[in-house]
Amino acid sequence: MRVISVISLLLALALAGCGKGDGEKRAGSVQDPIVRVGDVYLTEESIGYLLPSDEGLPLEDKRRFIERWVETEILYQEALRRGVAEDPHVRERVRTLEQEFLADHMAFLELRDRTTVTEEEIKAYFEAHEEEYRYEYRVSHILVSTLEEARKALELLEKNSFAWVANRYSIDPVARRGGDLGYLSKGNMIPEFELVVFDLEPGEISEIVKSDFGYHIIKLVGMRESLVTVDPADVRAQILNMLIMEKREKAYGAFLESLRGSADIEYYDKRYMRGADDETRRENAAENADTAQGE
Repeated sequence: MRVISVISLLLALALAGCGKGDGEKRAGSVQDPIVRVGDVYLTEESIGYLLPSDEGLPLEDKRRFIERWVETEILYQEALRRGVAEDPHVRERVRTLEQEFLADHMAFLELRDRTTVTEEEIKAYFEAHEEEYRYEYRVSHILVSTLEEARKALELLEKNSFAWVANRYSIDPVARRGGDLGYLSKGNMIPEFELVVFDLEPGEISEIVKSDFGYHIIKLVGMRESLVTVDPADVRAQILNMLIMEKREKAYGAFLESLRGSADIEYYDKRYMRGADDETRRENAAENADTAQGE
């Protein structure tokens, strides 16, 4: 089965319009054509829009991209011929893909110029966190899939050793070593880890920490001075990327809130309101139940 990613599909949708709209395009009316499928042309200009970094792209990579376009265009034209585009489910899915793509691109355009980082900011960050760069941190953790499992692990830690609980309940491969991750340094831990590890004392165990991997319980086993002296230049790129991500997150939140403030939004079921608490959900459920009984 041939699987086309969301990005490939969006590129196909964009490219499918190239050469259409004025009736059939003849070879003499298309500038810099590369390949044609039916009456649709892929041109150098089209690739320029879709692959901004086309310059320096190896010929083999460009050839693979063009071949994917040809395959996608063949399938796309066959789908149109069979009326697949008229299926309500397909139309809604395409609309959703377009909505998500445009929303993401809108965020990109807005944040692109609002997330610059200066050399002074990089230097200031290093100086503020220089102590953290001087040490390596021996860390163990327990990783589970759900919050309920994490709470059970915390409860078990009250009467059992960290290694015992990790060995039996953690889903990380290091569980067989009692959850020992070895010595880690600043920048080599996921952000959620760093925020917690630097606040722990040796031997201390954290509360539950959520990350993209699941739910963690972290133990700082010990610390030692770094075997290698860290120079600001060594971690410049690392700090730059981290500060950019922080700025993007803040800028995105501020931008979205400004749009939300002027948007016309109405929740007909208050349970789904952002920030709705349990009491609101119960009240709304009771109102819906009364309405149903009245009918």
